[in-house]
Amino acid sequence: MPKGSIKISQTRKELGLSQLQLAVQAGVAVRTLQFAEAGKRHLSAKMLRRIADALSLPYEEVISDTSQKDDQFDAWPWSLSQFIQSKTVPSDEAFCENEDDASGVIQRMRDSWRMHLDGADPTEDDRLFIAADKKLNERYGSYEDRYLALWRRHPQSILLAAADGKRYGASVVLPVTDSAYERLRDGVISFMDIGPDDILDESQNLVLDSAVEFKDAGVSAWYKVTDSLSYAVFCQIAMLSIDPMAEDFRMVSFGASPTNIRRLKSIGFQECGTTMPEFDFPICEFAQQHSDESDDTYTRVSTTSHYAHLFHRVVGSRFRSVTRRRVITNSLRAFQRIVKPVTDDHMSESAYSVA
Repeated sequence: MPKGSIKISQTRKELGLSQLQLAVQAGVAVRTLQFAEAGKRHLSAKMLRRIADALSLPYEEVISDTSQKDDQFDAWPWSLSQFIQSKTVPSDEAFCENEDDASGVIQRMRDSWRMHLDGADPTEDDRLFIAADKKLNERYGSYEDRYLALWRRHPQSILLAAADGKRYGASVVLPVTDSAYERLRDGVISFMDIGPDDILDESQNLVLDSAVEFKDAGVSAWYKVTDSLSYAVFCQIAMLSIDPMAEDFRMVSFGASPTNIRRLKSIGFQECGTTMPEFDFPICEFAQQHSDESDDTYTRVSTTSHYAHLFHRVVGSRFRSVTRRRVITNSLRAFQRIVKPVTDDHMSESAYSVA
């Protein structure tokens, strides 16, 4: 059986149709249309032909091209239902094992960000992104120290995109205080100014700080990379929020590359009209209440929140159990590293005294 393709959603948006409107015109269920746009499930040729006819497209154009490397973030939030159904929590390989591992992950994040800028047109906006990226490279010491401090405060704030025993990327999501959230959203502070004191165990205010593929992950099927990275982001949204369905749930992020901005909009973010000091990154916000949001944005926001709520309820306790165990284990290891030299010194002194 064939699969749909991103061409369906692209054409629908060009025609100014909502998913509900197109589904009615094609005589298919909205859920069927969502699966067709995501291109992740086999559908009957009859259903896809109905959609093609409603869009006045040849049938061949709505069928997925297996050689096309679509970004799975474009399929959000419809593709996330498979993760809810599987009811899985991140594997051990999705967490940083210790501080050295966390430091290596942070280095890979910084090295890999250039992928988001490579190949972009040399427009004025892209030059701004490149200039900001250069500033971050010049401040790499502070950059690494910041992320390490955040990881020490809240180890699950950094989650690896992992599959088949490989790490394909990393996601950083921070549960923060009201003050930190609002100052970042309003362009008063930059993301570099958010530190451990601003982090809570869980919050209705999340900062989507980073989501990047690792450039040195090796040759892998594109969908393994994007599936695992989109899952890492979604899992953190679900698990670090108190109640993602509540009206006060909100997220703030920033566009640090054209790809980054496109992905944020796919999730349901909108630009706030403010920019970040020092780096000039445009600030974006995801919230339950937006007076000017389009039907498509509203659908993405509400559906992402719905799935996050379901995932939060289904595996929340298991996730917290896993992460709590990792925190305790890491704390014990750190304690042992501190205590061992003291014990060794004490034993040496005792042996010397006996001698």
